[in-house]
This record gives sequence, C-alpha cells and structure tokens, in this order.
Amino acid sequence: MHKKTKFFITFCFFFAFCFFSQNIFAKYVIEEVQIVAKLDIDRTPPIIELMDLTSSNKNYPTYANQTHLISGHIKVIEKNIVKNTLSPDTIKIAVGNRYFISEKDIIPVQFKSFSLTHENGSEKIYEFSFTNTTGDGALGIIIPSGIIEDKSRISK
Repeated sequence: MHKKTKFFITFCFFFAFCFFSQNIFAKYVIEEVQIVAKLDIDRTPPIIELMDLTSSNKNYPTYANQTHLISGHIKVIEKNIVKNTLSPDTIKIAVGNRYFISEKDIIPVQFKSFSLTHENGSEKIYEFSFTNTTGDGALGIIIPSGIIEDKSRISK
C-alpha cells in the first residue's frame, strides 16, 4: 500500500473514532456550577389555633364572669414569619352566639398576662389570661387577619 493510502485510512479511522464514540475516557472532568437564585416558596398561610381555655371557677368551669380569671394557650404554626404583632392589643374577646360571633359581640376585657412560653422551628405557643368578662353566651377569641404575616404574603 502506498503511504498516502495508509495515511488516509488511518485518518478516517481516527476521525470516526473521535466523533462517533459515545464514551469519553478522561482522567478529569471539569464541571462548572453556578447558583443563579435561591428560592424559598411558601404557599401556606400561618395556622393559628386555640389549644385550651380554662376558667378559675372550680364549681362551674365552663362559666365566666367579671370575677373569674380565664386562661388559655394559642399555637401559631409557621416557619417563615416576617411580621408578628400578636399581643393583647390585637386580640379581641367576644361573647355571643356559639356558631356566629360578630364585631358587635366584642367586649372589653383586662389582660393579666400574655407571653410566649414555647418556641421551636415552626411553632410558637403563647399563654394568656384575662378577667372582667361581661355578657352571656359563648366565649370567642378573634384574631384579625394580618396579625401574623409570612413570606407567602410579601409582594414586590
């Protein structure tokens, strides 16, 4: 065979091997990773629940009046809290119909205590007590929306 023919056949095999081979045999593979954005998607609103409610009236524990102390616990479940204004000034106490409590049922009470008693990553537990409850009916606690805001409510 001629030298030119050997060279041409060798070149064709080399070309076929380089461009049509699926396996890459290399000692090192260089990979570049760039962080473009960090997303923290929060679609659930904060959950606020009344854990318990007790009265200092031992003879009638479900009855409240002006002289007895009412105490209880509120649990807030949310891990991405941005604004928290839960306080005795923002909580409203109402006495009215058991199934429907409206703004006209709100009564003035005197809070004796309100404090954060337990906190971990996603939940906070508040303890409160108040007295000077007036009126007849079911006792209700009204926490207006917007008291606790999380990242899902922020718009830019």
